[in-house]
Amino acid sequence: MFKINNNLKIFLLILIALLALYFTKGKYGEFSKSKSIKSCMIAQKKIFKDKPIEEIKIFCEEEINKKIK
Repeated sequence: MFKINNNLKIFLLILIALLALYFTKGKYGEFSKSKSIKSCMIAQKKIFKDKPIEEIKIFCEEEINKKIK
């Protein structure tokens, strides 16, 4: 059988971990973004009780998108 030294094993492990993180970024990134928008909407609704929810949603989406980029 092939004999792999320790440095190569560590390199392969890190490479596999990076690939796994890259492929899961898209799936869980949108989930996190939607949770952030919802929590912003809840906080804004508590602060500004008379503001319509559509206006709050637009505001929160813009603010979250600014902070992500």
